[in-house]
Amino acid sequence: MKRIAGVLLALVLTLGLAGTGHATVINLNSWSQAGVAANGDWTVSSDGTSVYQSVNSDATYFVSGIDYIDTLFQGSFGVETTADDDYIGFVFGWNGLNDYYLLDWKQTTQLSSSLGLAIEGFTLSKISGSDVNLWSHTGSGIEVLATAYGEDMGWLDNALNTIVLDYSANSLTVTVNGDLIFSLTGSFEAGEFGFYNFSQTAVRYKDFTATTRNTATPVPEPATFALLAAGLLGLAGCVRRRNRR
Repeated sequence: MKRIAGVLLALVLTLGLAGTGHATVINLNSWSQAGVAANGDWTVSSDGTSVYQSVNSDATYFVSGIDYIDTLFQGSFGVETTADDDYIGFVFGWNGLNDYYLLDWKQTTQLSSSLGLAIEGFTLSKISGSDVNLWSHTGSGIEVLATAYGEDMGWLDNALNTIVLDYSANSLTVTVNGDLIFSLTGSFEAGEFGFYNFSQTAVRYKDFTATTRNTATPVPEPATFALLAAGLLGLAGCVRRRNRR
């Protein structure tokens, strides 16, 4: 009976864990800068766990070099100065400068005479061409998918923020400092993951991990899992009663 119970328990646990990957620490030493070289200076720590961007210029990117999909990213980031108030953020589904998703975060609302209006808070966009104004999120090559704006939505000086970005083929969720910022469904493509700065200096990203799910193995829904467990326990009971006869 103990052997049967052990086998049943192992089966239940195996089904419950199916499809779950493990968190892998991202080594930033294998990443590289994308875009105009003069726009950024990305300095990686010797252990590869953090990177510091020190240039205040146009858009600059630091990307993984490998594609991801069905992956949960976690890590910390922030601005280590009181100077300036512009964009920090992330790219994913990156397939070059004209094909990627952009999550950017502005500290304060600002009107530029040459670039237009930048609004405090979060913007989620799809870039699909070269006609793009990243400051005001306008142009034929950019589509704004979602926004989270407000007077209290900007990032803070000298503060370390946490992010959880869950990116799959059919859904996307973004959580920052424990607050759900975006939750979308749709059709998303694989691509590189990376960091993004625009007109902002002294930005650090650190301690990022990637957890990739095994989508080839379906995970039972909670109700299905409960019914399966009950059925297995019932089977064990029948075997036990039969052995007593």
